[in-house]
Amino acid sequence: MALLVFLTFLSLIVNQYVPVWMKDSEASHMDTAVGQFADIKGAIDFEALGALMAGNAGAVFVPSTTSTAVTLGVDGVPIFSSPSTGSLLSNPDGAPWSVWFQYKITGVTTTVSQIANGSLDLSLQNRYFSAGDIVYENGAVIRSQPDGQVVRAAPTFQATTSGPNLNVAFELVNLYGSGSAAGTSTQIVSTKVFAVNQQTYANLSSRLYVNHTSTYGLAWFNFFNSTLSSSLKTSTAFSYTSTIVKTTVTTAYYSLTLIPNPATRLYTLNVVIYNSPLFLTFTLQQAYVNIGIGGSSSTV
Repeated sequence: MALLVFLTFLSLIVNQYVPVWMKDSEASHMDTAVGQFADIKGAIDFEALGALMAGNAGAVFVPSTTSTAVTLGVDGVPIFSSPSTGSLLSNPDGAPWSVWFQYKITGVTTTVSQIANGSLDLSLQNRYFSAGDIVYENGAVIRSQPDGQVVRAAPTFQATTSGPNLNVAFELVNLYGSGSAAGTSTQIVSTKVFAVNQQTYANLSSRLYVNHTSTYGLAWFNFFNSTLSSSLKTSTAFSYTSTIVKTTVTTAYYSLTLIPNPATRLYTLNVVIYNSPLFLTFTLQQAYVNIGIGGSSSTV
C-alpha cells in the first residue's frame, strides 16, 4: 500500500507538476530573453547617440564596450525533467539590407547605394512551451514563434510629413564579429559601436528602395506597413494582394512586397517610398558595431 501511494504521488509530479512548471519557466524565460535583447539594442542605440553627439560637438569619440547578460536556457527539474537549452549565434553575414536612391547635387544626378549585414539570434529549443527565436537585426528586436513574428523593439525608422515634404529617416546597423554559445548558462554579449555616419539627402530625384532578406521578413513587412500607414494617414491600403508566392501593399506614397521562399525559409522584402506627390528627403544613418559572445568570439 505504501508503495502504491508513493508511485501515485510520483506519477502526479511527473505528469502534472513538472510539465506545468517547465512550461511556465520556458514562457517566462522567453519574456526575459526579449528584455535582455532590448538591453543590447538600448546599449547600441546609446553608444551610437554618443558618437553622433561627439561628432556634432567636434569632440574626439572614444568607443566604449557595453556588456549585457543573456540567459540561454532553462534548468530542468532534477531527476524529473532535463533542461531546455538555447543556442546563441552572432552571424556577421546574415540578414542583408540594401538601400538605393538618386539625388541631385549642383544639378548632377548622384547614385547612393549602401548595404548592411549582421544578426544576433537566440534559438530556444523549448519542449513544453512553443519553441522560437529572439533576434536582433538592424536595430530591431524580433520575437518569432510558430504562430507568428513580431517586432518587439522598433528600429530607427520614421516618416513624417511637413507641407509638401515627406521626410524619411532610417538606420543601417552593421554587425561585426562571429561567435556562438549553447546550453542553459548565462553568457555575456559585448557590444562596441566604433563608427557612426549620418547624411541627409534633400529632394530625391528617384524613389527610395530598401531591400532585405531574412527569416523574419514577415515581422519587418508588418512593421513597415503599420509605421508608414500610421505616419502617412493611409489606414486603408489602396491595393492589397496576397498569394502563396507574394504579398503586396500599394498606396499613394509607398509600396511593400514580401516574397517567401519555402525551400530556404527566407523572405525577401522590398520597400519602395515614392518621391511624388510629396518631395522626398531622406536621412540615412549607419552604425558599425562589434559584437562578442563570451570569450570565444572573433571581432574586427
